[in-house]
Amino acid sequence: MRILVFGVTGFIGGKVVELLKERGEEVFGVARSQKLDVPVKTFVANVLDKVSVEKAINECKPEAILFAVGERYPKGRVGEDYLALMQSSRVEGTRNVLECIKEMPSKPLFVCLSGALVYKREQVYKGEISLPLNTEKDPIDDSTWFGQTVLKWEAVVTEYGNKFDIDYTIARMGSVYGWGGIWKELFFERIAKRKRVFVPGNARFTTSLIHIEDAASALVHFLTNPSTGEVYNVVDDEPVVFKKFIEHACELFGAPKPLYIPLLVLKPFLGAGYKLVAPAFSISQAVSNEKLKKLGFELKYPSYKEGLKQIFEKVS
Repeated sequence: MRILVFGVTGFIGGKVVELLKERGEEVFGVARSQKLDVPVKTFVANVLDKVSVEKAINECKPEAILFAVGERYPKGRVGEDYLALMQSSRVEGTRNVLECIKEMPSKPLFVCLSGALVYKREQVYKGEISLPLNTEKDPIDDSTWFGQTVLKWEAVVTEYGNKFDIDYTIARMGSVYGWGGIWKELFFERIAKRKRVFVPGNARFTTSLIHIEDAASALVHFLTNPSTGEVYNVVDDEPVVFKKFIEHACELFGAPKPLYIPLLVLKPFLGAGYKLVAPAFSISQAVSNEKLKKLGFELKYPSYKEGLKQIFEKVS
């Protein structure tokens, strides 16, 4: 199968490419530069530049496309302009890809990342996981920046899919963790060196996680076993209080317990980024993966305990 991956150099996209190659699929990538060490033929394009996107797709002629790209989450202070860029890279980037797909005589399958940690919940700090798990049918919270972005993002996919008869699948990802990406930079790299990490807020919220290998495996499943017009939560079996998760990681590596910094103390140092950090580190999200598992998909790391053990063994 001929598959084109937008986001080939990213944490998720890179792992998907690795798994697809292991299966013997014909894999291609899209990146903003050729000066990158990637294991597949890569086309140069910027998702916000429709002309370059169209050129890449027309040259590749894929049977399936994965959209796993977007300006990354910031580590420090950013302005409103960066939040606008983060949103447009996802929403308008997706639109540009679908604009090209709609003109193709043989339209490729389109698999698009989205977020699962956006369902309507009360802002709580107790980490209750006894609440009913959110399913794909539940409403999205439009009071947060990420919720607003997901609504706009997915609306583009469904609009083009329904209007132009494009087969699509939306993968709503939980918090994707592993040895890479923002998780490595913010937490695991320091923990592995037995250094103290700093956590925004008191970490008494519940979150739904997914190990990078399971996240990538789910995307490979969607690319090779199409579920047309469907939305899936991609999370593990065990929502967890973040404090429990991060302290288990520290204990596993022999690092000191984290230092928890009140969100209001951090606010002046984050700028517009506070709109991302505050909800992410305070609003509980306990999400169901029942629909995903009905496909026959099996998790390699059904809970954070198995996932953290893999990271520990990899680093050690």
